[in-house]
Amino acid sequence: MKSELILKELANILHNNKDKYLAHELIQKKLKDLCFDMNFIHNSLRECIMRKNFLYDAKNLFFYLLVEGDVIVAINLFPPIFDKEKNITHDNIHHHGWRLLSTGVISGQGYETINFIKNSHKNIINGEVRLAIKDQYVHQKGEIKFIDSQQAHVVFQPESTSATLAVWSAESDLKNQKIKKLLKNFPNTQKMISQLVHKINLNKFFGLNQTEGVYFHPENGKIVITKNYSKPSDGERHEILHCMFKFFQQIKFNENNFFLKVKEICPSDAKQLCDKLINDEFISDLGIKGNIRRRFTKNQILEAINNKSYDR
Repeated sequence: MKSELILKELANILHNNKDKYLAHELIQKKLKDLCFDMNFIHNSLRECIMRKNFLYDAKNLFFYLLVEGDVIVAINLFPPIFDKEKNITHDNIHHHGWRLLSTGVISGQGYETINFIKNSHKNIINGEVRLAIKDQYVHQKGEIKFIDSQQAHVVFQPESTSATLAVWSAESDLKNQKIKKLLKNFPNTQKMISQLVHKINLNKFFGLNQTEGVYFHPENGKIVITKNYSKPSDGERHEILHCMFKFFQQIKFNENNFFLKVKEICPSDAKQLCDKLINDEFISDLGIKGNIRRRFTKNQILEAINNKSYDR
């Protein structure tokens, strides 16, 4: 079955079930199988890479495989931090608003994560976000993990590159889905309309996800809301491309004829990486520098959560 049909099948399960929690339960076995199905992964990546200017525009550590209304299917990359420091956050503590997430590991050793109790980020006293830990574990291959809506969590950079296959959907049917489906081929128009709706404070009416009170970080021994959070990119293009090609080599996505074609259309900083894949030369796991505003340690987070000020 072609990758597009498989993705459509997943999306239909999520679209056609009123009970979105049940829908995520129904896709778990399929999602687990797809994490081991390298034909599906390779075919999906081919579709992504051949999109116009995809490699030229590489600035984030993910590949969108499907975006259809509120349903998103993507491959997320989790490279190590470039200086090999341990227990460093991949991003701020955050939640996904009304989105539900099911995710499985495709490659690598997985990553450590802390999940917090749903809605505990709403317990704010004197500017201190009193998060409560639900569980802490290493997400490994062969496991499908579910993250609830309004459930804050944080991922730590692994020691070597890992990747996940992730499926998001809304927790319930939304008013704006027909409009989003109509505009799916016009992302700039969709973004402009979304910004306008947020500006005039009609985001709840139109079912748009929240943009404030989503990100958190440790500061002076407390967990606080991150203000003016911005994530235009995960790094410079040459960093992102290196992470992508390391992942390709990791999953043996190195078909000579395909990457000879890619080499003809890719930016200059990817041509040598294409050669390494084609010639089966080792690509180092350099990792990524990341953004200093999103770099915190596990100890900073745990110490802030266990801070005695919670009892005051």
